[in-house]
Amino acid sequence: MKVIITGATGLVGSAVVRQCIANSAITSALILTRKPLPRDISDNPKITVIIHEDFGSYPPELLTQLRGAEGCIWTIGGPAYRFPDVETCKKVHDFALVAANAFANTLAPALNGKKFKFVFCSGLGAEWDQTKPLWFLKDTRRIKVRHSFATFVPGIRLITVQGYVEKQLAAIADNERGVFAVSCVRPSAILSSRANILVKLCAPIVVGIEDDHLARVMVKVLLDENSERIIKNDELLRM
Repeated sequence: MKVIITGATGLVGSAVVRQCIANSAITSALILTRKPLPRDISDNPKITVIIHEDFGSYPPELLTQLRGAEGCIWTIGGPAYRFPDVETCKKVHDFALVAANAFANTLAPALNGKKFKFVFCSGLGAEWDQTKPLWFLKDTRRIKVRHSFATFVPGIRLITVQGYVEKQLAAIADNERGVFAVSCVRPSAILSSRANILVKLCAPIVVGIEDDHLARVMVKVLLDENSERIIKNDELLRM
């Protein structure tokens, strides 16, 4: 399978790249990134790095470069508190919807009946009902995405999510049912596989999942034509 990867410079995205290189079912990986990647990644024969400055736009020449891709693993995002305001946070997470629409309308129909698979890295606590009162992390849970424990325990990232992006991705998949499919994974605390032993000992306390395990599961979900639309943390740990 030829796959598109985003967020390759982040914790989860870089792990996804490693897993795609290691998985024989992935024949080619097109990495969309704003900045160059390390040589040990970019020089790998499976990897094609495409510098893409504006994730809010997919011009025809870029889609031509992506032609033939059968799926995408999307790991771009960040917690609401890391952005100057909620609207900026929402704009960044809306990039997933811009990409999904572009891929569904342009790349998917060219696959001759095979569905394009979009795997979205969401997180624990997603809320689809945008009017529901939330008692904690309400902006993050509604706009997508990730809340970091790094201030307290370096190396561990607790992910919470809104359901807005998930819900819109599901709508795209429903509208393009014959050619486009979506799976959203909802990990809880993401633990770096390169973290020290003290940090790893905290994993059971927060029901954590290592980045490499999560990445391996995301690749598995990508390759599985019958995967669930929503995959929660306990299911991820069993896979």
